[in-house]
Amino acid sequence: MDSGGIINLLDWIIAPFYIFIVFIVATNIKKKEIKKNPVYRYFIWGLIVKIMGAIALCFIYVYYYDGRGDTIGYFDSGKTMVNFLFYSPVYFFKVIFSPTSLENLSFFPSDIGVPGYWTDIPAFNAVRFMTVAVFFGFKSYLASSIIMGVFSFSGVWKLYIMFCECYPKLSKQFAIVILFIPSVAFWGSGLLKDSLTLAAAGWYSYSFYKMFIKKEKIISSAITLILSIFILVLIKPYIFVGLLPGSLLWLIWNQLLKFKSIFLRTLIAPLIVFLGLFVGYLFWTMTSSNLGEFGSIDSMISKANSSYEDLKSEYYHGNSFDIGKYDPTISGVLSKFPIATFTGLFRPLIWEAKNPVMFISGMENLMFLLFALYYLFRNPISFFKIVFSNPLVLFSLIFGVFFAFSVAVSTSNFGALVRLRIPAIPFFLAGLVLVEYLSREREQNKSVHSPRKAAYTS
Repeated sequence: MDSGGIINLLDWIIAPFYIFIVFIVATNIKKKEIKKNPVYRYFIWGLIVKIMGAIALCFIYVYYYDGRGDTIGYFDSGKTMVNFLFYSPVYFFKVIFSPTSLENLSFFPSDIGVPGYWTDIPAFNAVRFMTVAVFFGFKSYLASSIIMGVFSFSGVWKLYIMFCECYPKLSKQFAIVILFIPSVAFWGSGLLKDSLTLAAAGWYSYSFYKMFIKKEKIISSAITLILSIFILVLIKPYIFVGLLPGSLLWLIWNQLLKFKSIFLRTLIAPLIVFLGLFVGYLFWTMTSSNLGEFGSIDSMISKANSSYEDLKSEYYHGNSFDIGKYDPTISGVLSKFPIATFTGLFRPLIWEAKNPVMFISGMENLMFLLFALYYLFRNPISFFKIVFSNPLVLFSLIFGVFFAFSVAVSTSNFGALVRLRIPAIPFFLAGLVLVEYLSREREQNKSVHSPRKAAYTS
């Protein structure tokens, strides 16, 4: 593919115009909202980072990877769909809103061609959404990527707002770990499935929080919750499977904390936990027909193992890793939990990087590792007490750790790993920020109420 033809004069005309429009709208939103909510001081900066991530993704794939990669494939497929829209609007909407089939494939004329990913259902579901971005981007690669980046930012911002509503004093720390992490901004922007699912994960968490924890905006929260689940199930069902148990435990623990009596809380806890997990299992079973390979534990393990073995092929030689063979059983997968979790969260390490993109990721991972080790070993007992006593920390770390583990056991390629794990990073780091804050708060409370301190202050 001629990489020079992907970004052309049209991109340099339309993209700046779109950026200008986005910042006009964003500035008005900030002016309106910052009077009520001071955290909107980070709104423009967060948006800038996402747009820069989308543009950087375009440049890397066009000029470094010579126009190869999924983001180019999605763009070309989106262009084909837009051309098809003008050829036959009736058939276009039939293709968009119905399952892929040979009959639908026959609607495309030879001069337009066939969109890519036709046989990959989750990927083609992503094409359906990206067609909207390509249409409004006037078939400009840069403009379409910027539109997708802005959409992704909407979900990331809602995730940030959720954490800030719970702990307003930590707005700066949350901004750093949710809005400004380079890998999340890079891989979670532009024309990739990850942009859609990252936004959906953010919207899911915020809507779940509003609907079940705060019990506010029930109707609008229910609508966005359903839409976010819809996007996740269509494109990456395993993200929804990862979010579901953590969010249910968040809800259960939140209800438990309403009991003032520790004895009563301890007595009722197992029953409520069992009930919550049972409801979660029923919901998972009810939606299993739509989850495909993620509709049962056995099929998930089989899918993870086959993906892991496939990515160890010679095609990926030089950019792969190996956590060791494991049996495609529950016990086999769980035996890899320590190394897979470490790999999912903190690799590639700097010395494992084979190219500049991986080296930047390695530098970032080193900071993640030091960050986690400091909070874990600073006071291990306090760390685990906080994790299992704070519902939001529990939700964040369960999803972050579980998701990183599941990605690592289903891929053996660093390029795929650093892209696929991005939904875990904001949750995991925000959970660590909360642990640090709550730990220091506990220490201060102990200091204030200690006998020596009391005698001194009296």
